[in-house]
Amino acid sequence: MEGLRPVNCRAISPRIIDIRRRILDCVGWRGYVRVVSVPATPRQPARPVRLPTDGGSRHPTGAARLAAVLVLALGGVTACTGLDQAGAAGIADEALVSEAADRVAAADALTWTTTYRLAGGATARVVRAQSPSRVAYSWPSGSLISTPDAVTRCDGSGGKAVCTATSPDADQTIPASTGLITPSAILDMLEVAAIDPGVEVVPRETTIAGRYASCLKFGAGFEVCVTGEGTVAAFTGTVQGTPVEMLLTDYSSGTDEADFTVPPDAHLDDRRPA
Repeated sequence: MEGLRPVNCRAISPRIIDIRRRILDCVGWRGYVRVVSVPATPRQPARPVRLPTDGGSRHPTGAARLAAVLVLALGGVTACTGLDQAGAAGIADEALVSEAADRVAAADALTWTTTYRLAGGATARVVRAQSPSRVAYSWPSGSLISTPDAVTRCDGSGGKAVCTATSPDADQTIPASTGLITPSAILDMLEVAAIDPGVEVVPRETTIAGRYASCLKFGAGFEVCVTGEGTVAAFTGTVQGTPVEMLLTDYSSGTDEADFTVPPDAHLDDRRPA
């Protein structure tokens, strides 16, 4: 390995490309670089990023995909090209997470309605529609509707629903206390799990609500199952310190306009700018 120098560029930057893409780890010898990147969803454009290799050249980012890229350029230096079993297993795990993340992100471009059974037996729904792109979440005590015109939150815990409309770019986070977790939040959790080398990823296949689903269990952390269409089929884990458990009970490829409409008997507080 004469003439080679160590390269260690761990944790180059926490947000070097965009809110979902990172250059996370590249450790090894010059010319032997392992790069793990967590992608943007298809809705976010990729931008070039400077990788800290010898040449310092710019490389365009790939497709919106959670990927593990191994670059071997030692040219005949066999003593330095071995990849241990743990490293190989890590790359395989990253491929599994990549596939799951791709499907969840791609489902944003489809039209569907999903119904879930939550912990304790309550019911929740997630509805996604296109032209224009809209999404609605409902749970026993409330709902959130996001359309190009507004983000509307409704609270029905006091009996009559009280809804508040805010600008379309307002926060769409759903508290874990609702018992429901959004696909976006699951993508965030996949990102975190993908960069933890100590987490074992255990895959399995199953059928949920009559649909094929592939599941990934991340150590003692959480398990997520995804259908072939990319909708979340099941989730079990802790979110914001709250145990969350949801299971798909029904899926359809259509939607009901009522899901994107404030209940007629609700009190509406419109706080959008004039």
